[in-house]
Amino acid sequence: MNDYLEFNKNRWNQESAGKENPYTIPVSHEELMKARDLDIDVALTVGKSVPVEWFERSKGKKLLGLACGGGQQGPVFAVKGYDTTIMDYSIEQLQSDRMVAEREGLEIKTVQADMTKTFPFDDETFDIIFCPVSNVYIEDLTNMWRESYRVLKKGGLLMVGYMNPWIYMYDDDIVWDYPDEVLLLKYSLPFNSRKLEEEGKVKIDPKYGYEFSHTLEEQIGGQLKAGFAMIDFYESKDKRNRLTQFGPDYLANLSIKL
Repeated sequence: MNDYLEFNKNRWNQESAGKENPYTIPVSHEELMKARDLDIDVALTVGKSVPVEWFERSKGKKLLGLACGGGQQGPVFAVKGYDTTIMDYSIEQLQSDRMVAEREGLEIKTVQADMTKTFPFDDETFDIIFCPVSNVYIEDLTNMWRESYRVLKKGGLLMVGYMNPWIYMYDDDIVWDYPDEVLLLKYSLPFNSRKLEEEGKVKIDPKYGYEFSHTLEEQIGGQLKAGFAMIDFYESKDKRNRLTQFGPDYLANLSIKL
């Protein structure tokens, strides 16, 4: 597969249209009204909410939801008073944000764009970039970090969640579908499903698409090289994943543009 990005985009369009994947189910009116009256409660990863203090550090409320369409976080930000823009490669995921915005009378700007390319925004546009686990679907993170830095204002905040790379060392089918089988190491890191497919070592399931583990040097070091300073960090666990008996499967950090 040469155009893995197109494959992944089509995968998310199909998942979003089916509304079976939990990340494609828009927030309900009742959930949104509850969110309006409480402290902001959104997630970058499974298993833990983003600390409210992260948002309290922001100097402004102009927010970019990067690759987080689906009608979930975007409406929560909007109802909490954020000037919200959602950028996603999947038109179906963006449609969910537009649907909730129309239903609730909210203002949410949606932009279809590829985060491996130049972001369609001017320099120093946003106060916050909020990016839940999504860079697992792109092979090279360099552009994502560089463009995030460019479109943030000075003092702007980058909130990002990503997979702990060690979980990709194990066979995903055994981890999730065969709980009685022994867990055996199968893949070396970094895990790159595109290259493994070329080598005939994996068959890509259209329901899940292409994934890339990324090293911590690419994730954390990449942010630092782009000019960010990391100021907070946490780990979380998806308790449905039996690997979490050994350690956290998600990481999240807060970085600032100095």
